[in-house]
Amino acid sequence: MSDKRSHYVVPALLSVCLLMGMALSSCGKSARQTDRYDFYEKVMDTSKPIAVGTDRDIYILCDETNWKLVESALRENLEQQRTVVSKEQYFELHRSDIKQLETLTRYKNLIFIGDLQSKSAVSRHIRNTLPPNVLQKVQARGADMLSVNNRWVKDQLVIYMVASQPDLLVRLLQERKNKLFDLLLERLADRLAYQAFLTKLIPEDFFAAYPFTLKVPETYQIFSNDKQNRFLSLLFRSNQESRETPDKYLSVYYEDMPENKLDGNWLLDTRKRLAWHYYDEDEIDPASLHPLQIVFGNYTAWYVMGAWKNQKHLMGGGFQAFALYEPNQKKAYLIDNSVYYPTGDKLPVLLELWRISQTFTAR
Repeated sequence: MSDKRSHYVVPALLSVCLLMGMALSSCGKSARQTDRYDFYEKVMDTSKPIAVGTDRDIYILCDETNWKLVESALRENLEQQRTVVSKEQYFELHRSDIKQLETLTRYKNLIFIGDLQSKSAVSRHIRNTLPPNVLQKVQARGADMLSVNNRWVKDQLVIYMVASQPDLLVRLLQERKNKLFDLLLERLADRLAYQAFLTKLIPEDFFAAYPFTLKVPETYQIFSNDKQNRFLSLLFRSNQESRETPDKYLSVYYEDMPENKLDGNWLLDTRKRLAWHYYDEDEIDPASLHPLQIVFGNYTAWYVMGAWKNQKHLMGGGFQAFALYEPNQKKAYLIDNSVYYPTGDKLPVLLELWRISQTFTAR
């Protein structure tokens, strides 16, 4: 299988950059200089031991009776699947034995589920561990969920789902299922961003010719730099010839737009046109894609995720794209992320690229 993009890549020397905050409202207001973007280092507690296990495995501690009540809903929520090229899921659940707690406390994601009435081991542990004022709130409210970061190790999320009686656990899970998933997804995204930004950044003056800036690790190289047609694309490609490492593309296109006429059709049409031209006849199927509006920093953006293919080179992968309108500049932007990774999951790669794309700042 040929690589349709390799002949475009131009190596770039990348070094020092001015640190800016992730939020679009504050990106560019910091005067502190650094060669790295350390915003995501807040997720770690470096004074504690290193965590073990993978970012996407979740260890569940729950007594047998309560597990029968919540297993189905919990799996439906946390092991939900999304289709990029094929179906993928962000997380995998592992029900675990409280007797192995000493070992389990070294892992990254733990969820304790119990009630205040049960005499079983997990519920007893929860009652003996949580502060009295928290248990009082659970009793008063009937059920509650709380989370603790880095409790035992430096990169950890521990979640407690506790009810005053077993049947209220089901209600709690239904009421907080979105919050539960979002907590874990946010932590996963932060971890991926933390790893991505361990390296130095592309220097800020690289973006001087553009009406925007980004915080991009220096491991990315120029793929296409068409200033005349307002298109910039950067590529991460491992130096090793391996199918175990994804190719990651981050691209930005912009055009003048006196009035905000962005919608899902503009996003799909523009992305389709750019990919065909700059990615050597990449294709998307607009009929299978369903753009939606999301919050993207300080913007309300149109967003789409799906698959791309290239029949010319017999290749394919996943992509996501954001369309936003900058009213001060009267410009429309399309920020595009794509991944070529035949042997691996695309969702985590797209999540990492989302975090990098969030550093977008209009000048």
